[in-house]
Amino acid sequence: MNRRRALLGLIVLCLALPGVTARQIPPPPSLRMQLPAPAAATELPALPERSPRNANYTIQARLDAERHLIHGHLVLEWTNTTGLPQSSFPFHLYWNAFRNNLSTSARGQGRRVPSGDDPRRFGYTHVIRIALGAEGVAEADLTPTMRYLQPDDANADDRTVLEVTAPTPVPAGSTVRFRVDWESLIPHGALGRAGWVHDYHFIAQWFPKIGVFWKGAWNAHQFHPTTEFFSDFGAYDVALTLPAGFTVGATGALRESRDEADGLRTFRFYQEDVHDFAWTASRRFLEKTGRFEAAGYPPVDIRLLVQPEHEHLSDRYIEATRVALKAYGAWSAPYPYAQMTVVDPAWGSGSGGMEYPTLITGGASMWAPPDMASPESVTIHEAGHQFWYGLVATNEFEEPWLDEGFNRYHDRKAYMAAYGRRGAGVRYFGLPGRALSGWPVVAPGVDAGRSDEIRSGLRRHGKDDVMARRSWDFQDADAYGLNAYGKPALSLQTLEGLIGDEAMTRVMRTWARRHRFAHPTSEDFIATVNEVTGRDWRWYFDQTWFSAEECDYAVTVKNTRARAPRGYLDGPSGPVLATPAAGDTEEEGRPYESEVTVLRLGGVKLPVEVRIDFDDGRSVRETWDGQYRWTRFRYHGPARVTAATVDPEGRIALDVNPANNGWVEETGHAARAASKWAARWMYWFQHLLEMHAMLG
Repeated sequence: MNRRRALLGLIVLCLALPGVTARQIPPPPSLRMQLPAPAAATELPALPERSPRNANYTIQARLDAERHLIHGHLVLEWTNTTGLPQSSFPFHLYWNAFRNNLSTSARGQGRRVPSGDDPRRFGYTHVIRIALGAEGVAEADLTPTMRYLQPDDANADDRTVLEVTAPTPVPAGSTVRFRVDWESLIPHGALGRAGWVHDYHFIAQWFPKIGVFWKGAWNAHQFHPTTEFFSDFGAYDVALTLPAGFTVGATGALRESRDEADGLRTFRFYQEDVHDFAWTASRRFLEKTGRFEAAGYPPVDIRLLVQPEHEHLSDRYIEATRVALKAYGAWSAPYPYAQMTVVDPAWGSGSGGMEYPTLITGGASMWAPPDMASPESVTIHEAGHQFWYGLVATNEFEEPWLDEGFNRYHDRKAYMAAYGRRGAGVRYFGLPGRALSGWPVVAPGVDAGRSDEIRSGLRRHGKDDVMARRSWDFQDADAYGLNAYGKPALSLQTLEGLIGDEAMTRVMRTWARRHRFAHPTSEDFIATVNEVTGRDWRWYFDQTWFSAEECDYAVTVKNTRARAPRGYLDGPSGPVLATPAAGDTEEEGRPYESEVTVLRLGGVKLPVEVRIDFDDGRSVRETWDGQYRWTRFRYHGPARVTAATVDPEGRIALDVNPANNGWVEETGHAARAASKWAARWMYWFQHLLEMHAMLG
């Protein structure tokens, strides 16, 4: 089949399928979401009014848009909350991961690796001078003490962590000021999710940032291909000077903008109680605004910076942001900031799908039918990060699942509560490496099943690594993705199935409130689960978070007729030989003896329910603690077992192979089950045929 005919056939198929073309969006979903009722204030920990604010930054930076250089000066007001005198101070210089092909990130596996011979792909952060001063104390030049640390892998070529040493220790409780002059070269594209293409700039992890004193020591890891970030809270007062004509978005609210000499313009943004600052600038941005308002929530102004070719998606971007603010606010605690900026990234930038305090990036295609949930799904996910990464602020280097996994667990719940099951789609004729390119084909009303996708990953990589490992210690990027995102999401979904939705909501609300601005750990979360439920769940987390064992249950059934008596039986005067009547058989008219065997094929031991259905319409429920490798239930009576299902309510989301959880007798039930599976396989087979047609 030639390519022209294949293209024509696909276009016809696209037009024939509902949902491929744009259609009217239903009423705003955030206004009709079914969410948990608010809890009484006495049932939950009080929210802190402010963060510790021990790392406050005042930054002046100028963008040289022609050379893609940032010239910066910052003042870091740092308060020693460690309880100990401190002499040495580590600073992250994240962009040195892109300085050359010798850095730890460039040597690793993952998305943040400079490649090719294009010198524009490299970038760096170069500290020119760093000094330390305090009230009434002369400023000391620390530049001569600068040295690079490699705490994770001893790679002497890695320069992503810089340490300086003070001439005298900084006493506990005192406040000092670091003054830093630096310049950063912006890489082309979006290595580390930051970079430039055309006139679009997305600037993140761009300034020297002090580490976190955590669990009794400085925590400042190198930049690895799969690691993200960890920093302390403070106030950010940032003035950005750019050539006139740029539209600028950033963390926080715009306090002022003013014209400068030489055709420049300065934008000043300010935000308290955040732990990072990112910004973006482009001459092509269109600015759209919206507002989130709902009973029981503080209002939030939503600012969308959208590419002109995606202007028709503006309302969908803004509505998805409202969905996240309402749903995550219900499941944790309301968003405390007055604004959120949503950025629609430029084509080819690679900066989509990332989160920073009060600033997120989305991602969409010009052809974005609503059934494909783009940009809705990525917008909800990234806005959801504000509640875990942004406000609870766990250590993403060492425990990435506490952000990514928690967020993955919630984003699907939020989407389904707001939009329901819309459809599944595939894009064709896309460019390599461009997930949002290509022509969309949608099967409306089909749920492709994110849990099924994660379970597939569990079957392939689940045994490679224990989930609870540092981000860079996993076998490869696939194992990292599974254990940071998918497996923890399924573990939380399974926990919800075991303790109930109401208890899970109390767990998440307690966790979010008690540990806002606090950098908690996995042990803190386990303690929260135990506290809220009044039970010890350590056994559960030992088997899921701290284990690489699989969870897999299966069931088999055997139906037989009770035996007709043969041989000697009890008689009035002793044993009597029983002889069958003429034509009597063992089966005819006898009751059934049924055996239902439930097997635990994996190493994870969870309690499960089993539903057994009989041919007289009766059903029974059994429970099993799952401790041994198998158990058996026996039934004797006139009805035979026609179906048996392990975990009938689907509470054990971690089960890697739900297909073996059910047994159905080969009757009409089986035919209906076969039809269901056949429909699913035909759907995917159709995709294979289409791909074959395009390649033919």
